[in-house]
Amino acid sequence: MVLTEDNDPNDLIGRPNGYVSAAVIYDSNATCGDLGVECGATVEVWPDEAAAKTRSDYIQGILKASPMLGSEFHTLDGPVLLRVDGKQLKPSVAEKYAAALNR
Repeated sequence: MVLTEDNDPNDLIGRPNGYVSAAVIYDSNATCGDLGVECGATVEVWPDEAAAKTRSDYIQGILKASPMLGSEFHTLDGPVLLRVDGKQLKPSVAEKYAAALNR
């Protein structure tokens, strides 16, 4: 599902310091109540590679400091940040998503 300014749970799309576009990937092995990475994965497109890395580092820092919030696999490809749910999905699934992104 493509995120818009009306359904973006992070309220970042099109905003200053936000992403340019984003989408949620629904994975049949994940259950979710709200739009976001817990549905399986998200793809965020940032203005540049540095912004995508900053976002990834920020999220990973929060998750490292508070493991009860879950975990995520991150793959960067230029300005694109792929976030895969690490609580519900296996590492092998995250690797498949990463391989698809890096084609």
